[in-house]
Amino acid sequence: MLVDGMKNESLSLLTIGSPASRDLALWDVEHSRLKFSLRIDHSVNFAIVSSTHKAVFCGGADTGVILTVSLTSGSLQQTFVAEEYSGMMDLTIAVDLIFVATPASGVVVISVTQNVVTGHLRDPKSSLVPTKLLVSSRNDTQLIVGYKHGHIHIFDVNTEAVIRSLSGHSGQINSLHLLPSGQLISSADDQRGIIWNHELCGSQESGNDPPGMSEMWTKSKLKVSETSEVFFGDPSESLVNYRANCYTVDSTQHLLYAGSSCGIIQVFSLETGEFLCDSEKGS
Repeated sequence: MLVDGMKNESLSLLTIGSPASRDLALWDVEHSRLKFSLRIDHSVNFAIVSSTHKAVFCGGADTGVILTVSLTSGSLQQTFVAEEYSGMMDLTIAVDLIFVATPASGVVVISVTQNVVTGHLRDPKSSLVPTKLLVSSRNDTQLIVGYKHGHIHIFDVNTEAVIRSLSGHSGQINSLHLLPSGQLISSADDQRGIIWNHELCGSQESGNDPPGMSEMWTKSKLKVSETSEVFFGDPSESLVNYRANCYTVDSTQHLLYAGSSCGIIQVFSLETGEFLCDSEKGS
């Protein structure tokens, strides 16, 4: 992953080795040199870079271990270990908090400075399993949580209360992204991408009124129907279905990239929803 948010630092690249090598390295891209390399004792499934802490937070799903490594010295700073972190589905950070999505305990909230669990964010009506986390870029006391069965909740971290709930997906949430306007883009295993048409993380005055969907990318909008197939090699030998299941936005915030399990990347205009190109046809 690229690390470009630290002041007075050149553009850097963070690399994490295979489960067998278990090494973490930071490279100075502009000067083509290795800044540091560190072997860690646990496998890493998630790595989140914090420019505030000038550190990378590494989480291991199988071990339930979270490590903090300094990006300036390459040294291990902190270790968070608890049985309830095991099987973690996602990991993200705010200014002084770590959020861990777990199958059994909901979203666990950890204080970075105190190295203790300070709370749990749970679905108030059932034991839904969180799969994707996103801290609001406009209000870091609000956390957006996507769940295994397609629900999305927005929590007030301080009160641990749900301030908004979004319904529109029928599959596991696997991608959450906020636009500069405050609109949320979500995608799920139902092969649907949704842009929610209200600013989600601003005023809470209308928090009980769930926002609607301004645009929706379904398989048909992606020019792929329920029975569409793409051929590789001899059509009689293999049929691979499009499954658009991950989305991201470019740095200009104008383009939406939809990735599918068959390796096709499709590009759409965020302003019009128009299909622009895909990785097979080019621009």
